[in-house]
Amino acid sequence: MAKGKISYVFTSSYTKTGFYTFIPELIAGLRQVFILKGPAGSGKSTLIRLLGETMSEQGYEIEFWVSAIEPLTPDGLYIAQLDTAIINGSLPIPIDPHYPGGMGEIINLGEFIDKTSIQINRERIEKLIGEVASKGKKTYTLLKQAGIIRQDIKKITARHLNMEKIEGMVKNLVGEILADQPREKHYFASALTAEGMVNYIDDISAACLKRYIFKGPAGSAKSTIIRELASVFSDKGFIIKYYHSGFDPESLDMIIICNLEIALIDSGNIQLSVRPWDVVIDMTTVLEDYEAEKASILKSESYRNFETLILEVQAELNSIRNDLKSLKKVYSSFTDFEKLDEKRRELRMEIMR
Repeated sequence: MAKGKISYVFTSSYTKTGFYTFIPELIAGLRQVFILKGPAGSGKSTLIRLLGETMSEQGYEIEFWVSAIEPLTPDGLYIAQLDTAIINGSLPIPIDPHYPGGMGEIINLGEFIDKTSIQINRERIEKLIGEVASKGKKTYTLLKQAGIIRQDIKKITARHLNMEKIEGMVKNLVGEILADQPREKHYFASALTAEGMVNYIDDISAACLKRYIFKGPAGSAKSTIIRELASVFSDKGFIIKYYHSGFDPESLDMIIICNLEIALIDSGNIQLSVRPWDVVIDMTTVLEDYEAEKASILKSESYRNFETLILEVQAELNSIRNDLKSLKKVYSSFTDFEKLDEKRRELRMEIMR
């Protein structure tokens, strides 16, 4: 049996408005949803990863929903052929089933942890949890400050936009790009993690027959055009997948028009491997008298402050990751992994049924 394809995508991110996740929207209406609860180190990510790999080996296509803080750790698993998701329900925003019972089941992995050992290490656990919460608050404050500065930088560029050219560009692209069944899904195209800004845009869009790549500075209406085109094609009945900015959830980094296998991408600071059939759209063509101000923007104090704040956020996330690793070590040392593995096998059989 051929191994099923495995893909990775962010469904949560630490943004300028705080921690944001699309998981509740993505699991709404699924046939089966299994929500794993338990402290850090209780085996949630391990169970998700091993279950996904097992299902892939049996020929199922697997979509791993990657952690917003640790890009190698899965927070969820989606199996399209079975209309089923298995997710970490103990995120900064707790996830619970829409329909408990037949379509939504909570699995408490805390049952496999030795309670006596937890009590012995209670002081250390409380200290680590407190540090994670405190650093999380600092991270949100830094991101909020960075968001204000980013908005100021975008406004400078936006002053030079020619809206008539923008409207003309949208009309031309609508005419160039066309089928049925309205449905949409929302993800994050990127996330600011302990490793810095990470994205899977190149991987996600690799299977598309054509990609329209918008290049230009922040504020040059790249995301605006992508959103406008998404609205037009959605109204025409196309299936759209939306990939939001990991920094600003209201901003779109990419959409994929599934029926046509076409991607529209805001390249921003993303490194993309441009292919011969990609269409690169230079957004500086809709800016007037911008070149004279471009150099001063890049050298401005606002631009430097934004870069500094993003580095501070990354440092805080790295510190949170280290605290979580310590917390996981504490809990995992008291976890019965034989019972956890047995639970994984039971879960696989239940999903298959």
